[in-house]
Amino acid sequence: MKEILNVFQFDWAMSPAMAENKPEKLKNKSILISGHETALALAYTIQCLNDKLNLGAKVFLCSSEENFQQKIIPNALERGDLIYNTTDHIDEIKQKIDIVIHTGLCGVKIETDFEQYKSETKTLRAVINLAKKRQIEKIILLSDSRVYGKGENKHRAFAEMEMGNANSDNFSVQLLRSIESTFSYETQKLNSATLRTGVILGAGSKIYNGLESVFEAVSKGEKTDLYSTENKISFVYMTDVFNAIYYLIDKNINGVYNISGIDSTVSTGTLAAMLHDIFGSNAKIKMLDNGDFEGNELNCGKIAFSGYAPTINLKTALELSVMSYTKENVSDFRFADEHYGRLNAIQEILMAYLLEVDKICKKHNIKWYLGGGTLLGAARHKGFIPWDDDVDIMMLRDDYDKFLEVAPDELPDGMILQDPKKDKTYNYCYAKLRLTDTIFATDFSKNHKGMNNGFAFDIFCHDKTANSKLGQKIHSQLTLFWLAMVFNKWNHRRVYNGKKVQSAISNFCKNIFPLRFSMRMLLFTLEMFKHKKNAKYLYDGMGKSVHKGGFDRTFLDDEIRLDFNGYKMPVPAKYKEYLTNHYGDYMELAPLSTRLMGHEITLSDLNKYAQFQISNKEIRGKGF
Repeated sequence: MKEILNVFQFDWAMSPAMAENKPEKLKNKSILISGHETALALAYTIQCLNDKLNLGAKVFLCSSEENFQQKIIPNALERGDLIYNTTDHIDEIKQKIDIVIHTGLCGVKIETDFEQYKSETKTLRAVINLAKKRQIEKIILLSDSRVYGKGENKHRAFAEMEMGNANSDNFSVQLLRSIESTFSYETQKLNSATLRTGVILGAGSKIYNGLESVFEAVSKGEKTDLYSTENKISFVYMTDVFNAIYYLIDKNINGVYNISGIDSTVSTGTLAAMLHDIFGSNAKIKMLDNGDFEGNELNCGKIAFSGYAPTINLKTALELSVMSYTKENVSDFRFADEHYGRLNAIQEILMAYLLEVDKICKKHNIKWYLGGGTLLGAARHKGFIPWDDDVDIMMLRDDYDKFLEVAPDELPDGMILQDPKKDKTYNYCYAKLRLTDTIFATDFSKNHKGMNNGFAFDIFCHDKTANSKLGQKIHSQLTLFWLAMVFNKWNHRRVYNGKKVQSAISNFCKNIFPLRFSMRMLLFTLEMFKHKKNAKYLYDGMGKSVHKGGFDRTFLDDEIRLDFNGYKMPVPAKYKEYLTNHYGDYMELAPLSTRLMGHEITLSDLNKYAQFQISNKEIRGKGF
């Protein structure tokens, strides 16, 4: 599907595969999806899931719309996991159907047309009748906020059981309510749910939202009009709609739920201002009175209480929507104001860190490599991943220990080393370099006021592990256990790994073990195989890939140098094998909506380094 969809379509279509809770319950299922553009987009997501997760799901796509098949990308039909039928021939589907999703008029422009009413109600009944005849596991209706009608005041936010006024001449409201009522009554004995969305934004999806002409005009810097609204409107990016659908399936949740994006409920005037904030003078938007913009403000507390949280905010949704109309190369796309416009300075500081580490390591004959996303950037971009805000380096244990020993005496003024063995306020298991007269704190690290929270640079160690798969698994599980003891004790959080008994035991241990005891045990566990002479494997005990177990020790035997931001930096000679082991297809770019800064920084002050340039000696200071 990566070759079939454009990058913006691929972004929202791939989103369920990138979610923390992946829709594994769709494995080997047959899914009937009916409707219009939203149904087609949903079908594409399942095809992406098949590619990424090997789900083996099959989609039966149905529509009452004439010539709808022509809207389907031909290559998507040719794959074999997407089959199209008109609604009139829905009974001809002989294969078993497990799940039914009717997107209906969600994201469709509703005309005052009795033919549209007949067509949509006929489609709905055909879908429900099929569901009744088959032993389906779940049926879901997608509706939207227009169903609520108008509230009695401009500050009205609608919860699921509430309804506003519906004038007899408001065809959209009457039609949507008729569809929902029919669905609710006819599916009483089925496992059913209704998801009401805000106004859906989806770059390249061609759904109706009343804003596409505005987005296109902003992309071209052309004048455009937008009707003002007194009431607020809830918006949602397609990513969160699809993830919510799969969440209802995965958790087997019934009932009616509202869904909108993060911080995505605004008036159209505020929306126009946001576009201006992002795109500046390109947003030539004139606000018009005496018009209407369909949509309502949603209260989405019910789905949040069930455990679901959206992932995309309105600013991100707007930027993606406008950018989808440009012809620019988006391979290096990043959001406009990451770190409030300081990302270039941040990457310049990180580059100086790398040069400083390289100088120290050359002097003391210490072997080191670019690691993690930094190594990924070297292989793929010949420098930083364009949207990355940190640097990772890696060493083997002997080199790591030597670096920790010599670095404090070699570091330039204003830079310190944080070592968990020596700094009792610092409880990460890996070392960091910090700029002491800066602040760069995440939401939880800012709570540790005794710890230096200056701008940081991570130093990881890859330790030896067992040669057997069983030994590696035990080593990884012990590491994860002690990591949980340290992190959750330090941050006053309960441990929960999805298993009640294990979580209860872990929380009991967390409560009785002192923090520094757990840190000592974690560091001991990391070095458990330090003296193993015939060790064939290493593991990522300090990093995110600890659960993967061991990888070939020879990956880190030899060094070569690759171009990195105009400098030659050390990487493993077998960097391709290393990256494949950690990331799979490491040359595949991240979906656009995930290209956000790696850290949610809540306190940030770069001080004199805000205008940092490596070539500027006055800003660099001694040795930096």
